[in-house]
Amino acid sequence: MGNGGIAIRKKLLYSITALLFLVLILNIGAGAAASTAQASGSTTGTIKTTTTSNTTLVSGLTSAQIKDGYTRAQNFYNTNHRLPNYVSYGTKKVMISDFQTILATQGLKINMYYSRPVYITSDNINNKTADNTRINNIVTGLKALGIKAYNMGIGPNTHVKVLQNTNVPQNALIVDIYGGADAGTLLEMGQSWYKKIKGARSVYSIFWPPSKVITGLAFLERAHDDNYSPASFTGLANPDQYLINNGYNYIYSKDIKTIVNSIFKQVSTN
Repeated sequence: MGNGGIAIRKKLLYSITALLFLVLILNIGAGAAASTAQASGSTTGTIKTTTTSNTTLVSGLTSAQIKDGYTRAQNFYNTNHRLPNYVSYGTKKVMISDFQTILATQGLKINMYYSRPVYITSDNINNKTADNTRINNIVTGLKALGIKAYNMGIGPNTHVKVLQNTNVPQNALIVDIYGGADAGTLLEMGQSWYKKIKGARSVYSIFWPPSKVITGLAFLERAHDDNYSPASFTGLANPDQYLINNGYNYIYSKDIKTIVNSIFKQVSTN
């Protein structure tokens, strides 16, 4: 074979080699593109999943829905002085016990105490200094629990004056401290004129020793200094039941901590 044949074969070999090299480059490029597309698809899927999981927080409620329900429940309590039975979202109703658990996961809690203030009066028991100190100690104890409390003064008629005070809101709890159980005073609490000035307020009585214990007492005689009841009035039968039947609670105690805790219970449950 001559030099011409050798040259042709060399050219053919070069052509085949170049073709194989081109095919190899194309295959590498296609594989890289597929890998890139796969990686891109995987990233997109992760973002979607993350977005979805962040939207739904607890029991199918979003953060915005939980905060909205919290506001509505708090407003209900401030108006009605009790918790709602449930919080609604369209046709869905979340029972209040379950909703409180949901709120706790968000660091939220319905404030059941601060919106109801306490106004305290006292009869003349020991002396002005001691009686004022007693009220102020109770006020201090209540404020430590987050309850707004006020000393409304000392005197034989302060329990009525506080109800006549238009600055005392209708959601208030009135606390009257007595150094003695006065049948005439208890009797008037069940009368229409008293209930009219009381309005929607609640009244809680504290009997400070040595006041007579009225629990289980069959008859509370008229006080010796009662100059305001009818002449025919001799006393009050079953004074404890009389108060309860007219919607009033009371406590007999001289322990400030016990009294503070009992008032706290009245504020939070009544």
